[in-house]
Amino acid sequence: MDTRRPARWADQHPAARVALLLVLTGSTVLLGWNLARGGDAPFYAAAARSMSGSWHALWSGSFDPSGTVTLDKLSGFLVPQALSIRLFGDSTSALALPQVVEGLVTVWACSVVGLRWAGAGTGLVAALAAASTPIFVSVFAHPMEDALVTAALAVALLCWQRAAITGTWWPLVASGLAVGVGFQAKMLQAWFILPALVLGALLADARPDGRRWSVWMRLGRSAVLGTVAVAASLVWIVWLAATPAGARPVVDGSTDDDPWAMVFGYNGLDRFRPGTFPGSVAVHPSATPAPSGDPGGLTKLLEPHLGSQVSWLLPAALFAVLVGAVVVCIRRHDRAALVLGGALDTRAGAVTLVVVTVWLATAAAVLSVARIPHTAYVAAVGVQLAVLAAVGWCGAVGLARSRSAWLRALPLVLAVGQEAWWLFLAHGAGEPTVLAHAAHVVANASVVAAVVALLWRPRQVAGGPSGLHRASRAVIATATGLALVAGPAAFSLQALDAARDGSGLDASVGRTADAAERFRVSSPDWRGGEPTAYPVALRRLVALSERIDGPRHGMPLFLTDTWRLSSRVISATGLPVLTDGGFSGTVAVFTTHQIRERIDHGLRVVVVREGTRLGDPVLRAVLLGGCRTVGDVLPGRHHTRGRWAIAGLRWSVWRCGLSGPSVGSVLVHPADGHGRVELLVRPARAPRAGTSAGAR
Repeated sequence: MDTRRPARWADQHPAARVALLLVLTGSTVLLGWNLARGGDAPFYAAAARSMSGSWHALWSGSFDPSGTVTLDKLSGFLVPQALSIRLFGDSTSALALPQVVEGLVTVWACSVVGLRWAGAGTGLVAALAAASTPIFVSVFAHPMEDALVTAALAVALLCWQRAAITGTWWPLVASGLAVGVGFQAKMLQAWFILPALVLGALLADARPDGRRWSVWMRLGRSAVLGTVAVAASLVWIVWLAATPAGARPVVDGSTDDDPWAMVFGYNGLDRFRPGTFPGSVAVHPSATPAPSGDPGGLTKLLEPHLGSQVSWLLPAALFAVLVGAVVVCIRRHDRAALVLGGALDTRAGAVTLVVVTVWLATAAAVLSVARIPHTAYVAAVGVQLAVLAAVGWCGAVGLARSRSAWLRALPLVLAVGQEAWWLFLAHGAGEPTVLAHAAHVVANASVVAAVVALLWRPRQVAGGPSGLHRASRAVIATATGLALVAGPAAFSLQALDAARDGSGLDASVGRTADAAERFRVSSPDWRGGEPTAYPVALRRLVALSERIDGPRHGMPLFLTDTWRLSSRVISATGLPVLTDGGFSGTVAVFTTHQIRERIDHGLRVVVVREGTRLGDPVLRAVLLGGCRTVGDVLPGRHHTRGRWAIAGLRWSVWRCGLSGPSVGSVLVHPADGHGRVELLVRPARAPRAGTSAGAR
């Protein structure tokens, strides 16, 4: 590792630069193959559309264009999506394009970390490993928050490495800022790397003038890194908390409009122990920790369900950690250079090994004890495994050049163990036979190369090994590097099949509803696409609302009590629609009094989801008088279809602002939660006992 100036790809051999360009190009093709087919979750697609049309909504992280309620998490991951929609128009590909860019940034960052750590070969293998990790292939091809946090933390590691090599301050600050960007994308997950970076800043002692930092200066550098990271992470929360409640959106994920509860409760501590943080919305059971022995237990990252998405390179990564630990412990620079290609011949190199290993251990430990509601969460260990696996490859190549048969046998053990691990993951995850066989042909070639390296002892001649031996070792190194990524690369090729590339709801490669479905390459589809479905019933609802109310500046199209309806309308049209309840349906965005005030000031259409509770403020507001239900009218006909409905969702439409009592009906849950009742409201008649009293 160069302690005077970090290595750059611009200084490398043209062949190495061309190889990196090919890796980035191949990654772009794989990520963009089905770009227009995999939309986002409707809730977040609607938020991206809202933020794209309003700077206020963009800055405040609002779900709706009017800026009345935030998302149930920090909205930083949606900022690139909103800007993309603003530039290229609303489409699935516009939503997903920023994630492709973030994926390429991640691959590039891994390559530079490997380059500076152990040379161009290690950098190329790190790039290949990152580009072929299945969970990355799916996450970076769909609109998901995991993409930005992964890219930000890869950049944070890269900046920290530069600071460790050169001893300068600005990369240290940049590393902390990158952690802050990751926090805006996925909150506490970004802090998985923070203990490792702070420890690394404390251990790295290089100074720009070639001397060493004192212990006190290293403590100061660690404090600066941690302070910048925490400050950059909390800046939006502090701003939102300091803004008066009436001048900002209501905070989703919190029962008392508290952004701290939303971030550190609903999206943090309550995922481990519900109710830990006061004021946070109750977390769904699927997000709570799994008990010991549960199928989602401590070994979940090693099981094919999740391991097939991220853990293909685990043997090579563990090999790097073990070999690196031995080299560091024996404190022999000549052996370090022999075994790991110079990766550990400086203090900065050794500390990099510590940082990446601690980061991997921290992320794996948290994921192991917490339930993983979405497969995309495992992307949190992808960068570490890719970089460590590349160093493991470097160590295997170095050992293959050893004059000791015992040391030359270690790469053979790694090759056999790696292939056995692939067999386990491929079989457990149901990888298509044609792809699995292709991967194992390459893996077998790696085993053969390791056997050749074991049996062919290098012969020292004047000026170094003979030309034949040098050529053979180069071939072995290339074959081994390609074989290392053959398993995950073959598995990731399933992303070329539109039925196997995952979705914005749950990124994963290879999962299909029909287990017997064959793998087939879909035609490329990289442009356009609708982010979310826009059924005919919703089109008629929008048309009806516009006829009733007409387009008026500053007035919402309608108000509803479910985002499952409003999200599709906002995503498709960008029109202002007010939503009560937040993502969970339990957040008090509006009170009954506030809704009645809006009706008095011109709100004319209110939509109530069937099955709502009697105490719901939206339902209570329409029952207080002046509202009547409107049926779903087919175009060109005079009769109605009765209840408004799309698959899995029914609702009633109320026209408000009229005189007299409310007239209509809606299906509701009674207060005790048992069964459902039809709530009828008729003029000049008292409501049925036990219904309207509870509603009012």
